[in-house]
Amino acid sequence: MKNVSFLIADDSQSVRSVVKSTIYDQLGSQRILSAVNGLTAKFILQKQAVDVVISDLDMPHLDGFQLLSFIRNHPKLKNTPFIMMASEDSKSFVMDAIEKGVTQYLVKPFTPERLEDAIRRAWYGSEQRRNARISNLPAHRFQVSFNSQDAVLGKIKNISSSGMLFEVAYTDQIRLFNKCRVSVSMPTSKAHEITIAELVYDIVRIETTDSVKEGVHVCNVAINLDTSESQPDCVTELARLMDSLTLEGVKTRQVQETQDDLNDELIG
Repeated sequence: MKNVSFLIADDSQSVRSVVKSTIYDQLGSQRILSAVNGLTAKFILQKQAVDVVISDLDMPHLDGFQLLSFIRNHPKLKNTPFIMMASEDSKSFVMDAIEKGVTQYLVKPFTPERLEDAIRRAWYGSEQRRNARISNLPAHRFQVSFNSQDAVLGKIKNISSSGMLFEVAYTDQIRLFNKCRVSVSMPTSKAHEITIAELVYDIVRIETTDSVKEGVHVCNVAINLDTSESQPDCVTELARLMDSLTLEGVKTRQVQETQDDLNDELIG
């Protein structure tokens, strides 16, 4: 992780030193910025992005939750892994922190080993999330058009931030390496759904199947997103959709990992 950049925000010089030493000694990174409070950290982030933020909860001027809120609502920073350090160790508090967007929760006092583990979980977990391919999707509306053909209905089998696999009735307009345009509406909760008007993709694989619907053979089509031809706001909506689809699974895993850590501390 020597090329990963960090921002440490804590009003305690000793804590900042411990965190900085752990990053340098255990992870090999020298790309470390420090802030004496949340407000200073905010000013730093307004000028440059970092890969991971490690922040105390209780700080003057701007506390950890306020800094987290700024990051999660910033279009360029919202996916930054955020590790919170705090002395509160109740399960309800930890769950609330994760609901607010904390990536890893670290109970003070902590050992360098626990800090290193939290950093690795936060960083590699965010990498997996960015590259996640989601299947078992909720009921959704999906339309695709090939060349100048009218849009037809299909069904997404799995989706990621960079591509998807869908099934659709076969037509000779489906040609390898050609473009296709898709639109999708998918619920993200009982009360909300995300609708993406149009995204442009490249067809990279076509698979025949034994399935027949209404007398027409069905095929599976794999496509990769063409960000240069897709509208930026639609690409942003796709990112929101992926965040929503992965969020519940991420929260569940984070709560379980944090609870396991707390149990380990109690046993130890």
